[in-house]
Amino acid sequence: MNNSIEKLKSLVEKRAKGVLTQTHIPRLDILRVCAPTELFPEIYQPLISLILQGSKRIVIGDQVVNYQAGQSFITSVELPVVGEVEEASPATPYLALRLSLDRALVTEILCKVDSPLSMSETRGFCIDYVSDDLADAWYRMVRLTDQPEDIALIAPLIEHEILYRMLRGPQGTVLRQIAGIDDRFFQIRRAITWIRQNYATAFRVEELAATVNMSPSAFHRRFKATVRLSPLQYQKQIRLYEARRMLFTESGGVTAVALSVGYESLSQFSREYSRLFGAPPARDIRTLRQDAREGEPTEFTAPDTLSR
Repeated sequence: MNNSIEKLKSLVEKRAKGVLTQTHIPRLDILRVCAPTELFPEIYQPLISLILQGSKRIVIGDQVVNYQAGQSFITSVELPVVGEVEEASPATPYLALRLSLDRALVTEILCKVDSPLSMSETRGFCIDYVSDDLADAWYRMVRLTDQPEDIALIAPLIEHEILYRMLRGPQGTVLRQIAGIDDRFFQIRRAITWIRQNYATAFRVEELAATVNMSPSAFHRRFKATVRLSPLQYQKQIRLYEARRMLFTESGGVTAVALSVGYESLSQFSREYSRLFGAPPARDIRTLRQDAREGEPTEFTAPDTLSR
């Protein structure tokens, strides 16, 4: 690990107050986990995650991704994943920074950067090592938490620098996808947004492909290349995530929730829910509520639209 990452790690560790520390800097959070975790399903919004200590494994569709201290993960789309912290202990906790991405800001910077847009088939996520210059920008961003009076003016400047350096680096292709300049990626984003807004509605892939002006074969190939799931697999996972959120936060029973997210068969819903979350709906929610009472982190992400 380079010296810049070590210096950043020390700074972040002093500021981590629990599993999740929300800083005063917009969209910047600190994560601190003191023991390995079990596989946990969630939906990543467009974000950058930088690991400073420990390691993590995430499953994205049919792909397993491992990343560790000194590496950053970026996704340009809402990505259903199952993830676990693999290396963590009270003495050497897992430490990471997470910055949610602002599409308007990425587009603004991209318009000023002389950086060609790759038109190749590409995934909607990427992992790479962080350079010294980039780690130094992150360091200066985190250090602002000690100077709250400077955040409003200086934090946007440093965020511009972080995004600029990433646009110029190996992860720039994924970051540029957020701006929607590549027409083909914009078509996939439109389809993803439609599915997230209409997750309870049955659809035919051919019809959805037609709405974004793509052939069914090209649409299916491009969609799976982006999120490692087919359109129908993506919809199923969104349905199940939303069902879990509703069961945890609302008063409806399992049958009502299954119907509301688009299932016609309760047995199919329970079977697919158990396969994704590791337990039948009622038992899973009891466990989540028990964890919540004991102070364990529980995180849900509703299928809203992309921030603009």
